[in-house]
Amino acid sequence: MTTRRHLLIGAAIAPIALKLSVLPASAQATAGSPAQVVALQRTTAGKAVVTAISDGFLQIDVAYLSNITPEAANTILAQEFIEASPVTTGVNTYLVSVDGRNILVDTGGAGYTPDLGRLSAGLDAAGVSPDDIDAILLTHLHVDHIGGLLSDGKAAFAKAELHVHAEDVAHFTSAEKKAAAPDAFKSGFDMAQAALAAYGDRVKTFSGEAEVVPGIRSRELFGHTPGHCGFVVGEGEDALFIWGDIVHVGPVQMAKPDVGIAFDVDGPLAIATRKRILEEVARDRTRIAGMHISFPGIGHVRKLAEGEGYDFEPAAWTYAIE
Repeated sequence: MTTRRHLLIGAAIAPIALKLSVLPASAQATAGSPAQVVALQRTTAGKAVVTAISDGFLQIDVAYLSNITPEAANTILAQEFIEASPVTTGVNTYLVSVDGRNILVDTGGAGYTPDLGRLSAGLDAAGVSPDDIDAILLTHLHVDHIGGLLSDGKAAFAKAELHVHAEDVAHFTSAEKKAAAPDAFKSGFDMAQAALAAYGDRVKTFSGEAEVVPGIRSRELFGHTPGHCGFVVGEGEDALFIWGDIVHVGPVQMAKPDVGIAFDVDGPLAIATRKRILEEVARDRTRIAGMHISFPGIGHVRKLAEGEGYDFEPAAWTYAIE
């Protein structure tokens, strides 16, 4: 029986089984290295091909969670055969290729921790260079989503437009908001401002729920940040809803959707958004992709028979893309 543990430990068939001999050197794991080979998985959403690319992982202490004790959180993890805190959670990015264009959704957290920064190798393995990226859509401006935007302080994607919600730009460029933020979060404002400055007039803000680039429309999912949003690729049953940071510690926050996390700018609103979205995608059987679900982070949400909780069912392995 599939359970919520798939959010962190993933399905056994999740990563692409690529032979080292066909991978570029940057994507290979050396003998004795603890690293996996580069993690890619492709699926389709309408006429688009979506490539999930792992940027690495984070270790999250359950002490950051709210509305639950660490003991209760660890009990849920143990029930799902997951080791106690800190919890390993994925950091995923998604490359959307449609109508001859390459659109990247988030860029991971290169430079944030040593366990992040694998996007570049992933793009290389996918046969896509930074100059092939036409647009970058950001779910929000937190450091584990914008780290790949810069290389040596300059724009890593020389030709790409950068699309970000106007409310996030306003928040992360506000001196007043930075001054009011906890000291541990102030550097995040600096990183966001540096990234925005590097892209200059290629930064394009949007608001509301509309088509941001052809074939991809935005969904406002406020709370985690003031402009946190998701993106829907395709239409109808074939669509893929990339939901950003609806969950961070999935087994706990799906079992108990009212559990928040310290990284939320507006905790109550983030919880309300999570409850609304979990109910919606479970009811509508919407396929989702999450930045902090175990790679590749693609699947469906199911309402549990009892209580207020939900479960995650990873998508089946796609053997061929037509």
